[in-house]
Amino acid sequence: MQAHGINNPWNLTEFDQWVNDATRKDIEATAAQHDWNVFGLEMWREWEKIRGKDLQDALNFSVDYIFKNEDEAKVDALIQEYEKAAKKSWSTKLDSETVDKISKLAISCCWWV
Repeated sequence: MQAHGINNPWNLTEFDQWVNDATRKDIEATAAQHDWNVFGLEMWREWEKIRGKDLQDALNFSVDYIFKNEDEAKVDALIQEYEKAAKKSWSTKLDSETVDKISKLAISCCWWV
């Protein structure tokens, strides 16, 4: 970002495609560093997972976090916990707490613009 004169990620716009390209490289590097024993998670809608080498050339916004495969049961439990609680009473606090819990398990967070 410094090379592009941007010192705050909130100043990025949809015209900064180089960020998405860099995010894809970061995703691939993270997955390769863990011998592809990882999965990416797209949050909220379908909680879709993308596994190992399928993370290469990920589409924009298709991956929010990357986790080690060994943490999949913990991630699944957090998703189930969230969905059960959201059916009873959805709140921004619930969303925030879920993001915090998932973030703590993740080995990488993906920035897209």
